[in-house]
Amino acid sequence: MTDTDLTVDPAMPPEPATEVFADPHGALLEEIGGVLDSVDEVQEYLDRVVHAVRRHVTGCDEVGITLLLDNRPSTAAYTTVTTLEIDSVQYQLDEGPCLDAARLRREFVASFAEPDDRWPRFSAAVRRDGVQSCLALPLISGEQCVGALNLYGNEPRAFDAFEASVARLAAGRAADAVVAVVRLDGAQRLAGQLEQAMASRAVIEQAKGVLMAVRGIDERSAFDWLRQTSQNHNVKLRSLAENVVAGVSTVTSEKSSTG
Repeated sequence: MTDTDLTVDPAMPPEPATEVFADPHGALLEEIGGVLDSVDEVQEYLDRVVHAVRRHVTGCDEVGITLLLDNRPSTAAYTTVTTLEIDSVQYQLDEGPCLDAARLRREFVASFAEPDDRWPRFSAAVRRDGVQSCLALPLISGEQCVGALNLYGNEPRAFDAFEASVARLAAGRAADAVVAVVRLDGAQRLAGQLEQAMASRAVIEQAKGVLMAVRGIDERSAFDWLRQTSQNHNVKLRSLAENVVAGVSTVTSEKSSTG
């Protein structure tokens, strides 16, 4: 099947849910295992990681992956736009747990029910957005640290030692994957690939908006539908998103011409 063979109806029923394992460590490894053959696969893999972490870490509401390329932070993968906004606040203020995790190669746990003296401006900003907890883990593979895995919760003290152990597993696996492809293809090519991915995100966000409007679901459910349909039909996520947007545009145009 090619990308153009799939006709998408945004109002169609959801795809069947994937199996949920009793052991979150095993479930996570099941979802994020495998070897990347090139930098072209990094974006899809990191997207898979953040959504797997959200599903299998109790208390986790949002997840993002920050990569430090040429010492410049950027969000390479995120669960919802809310994650992207939280990460962007850290980059703009140049303070926050994800930046310190990446730069200092340490894990940071924070509860924002009260102001945090380590990141006073950031903690004030995220409290206004309803974020109460954060767990940031460095992405370390061997001697290299390439960024941070960032978990956010809407409840205070959302992450205990067990939840941190699950997240740590994901951080280590993601770091190994990124470092391996950097060694294979180079950091410059990875940076270029991530820039292209940013362009793809625009149409994916559009498709999520279409699904939210047509089916009356939230942003997370819309992305889960896109991801599952992409996997089940072996269609690239961007191509699927373009089909969703184009399908609605076609319907709208037909209605306009006959109105």
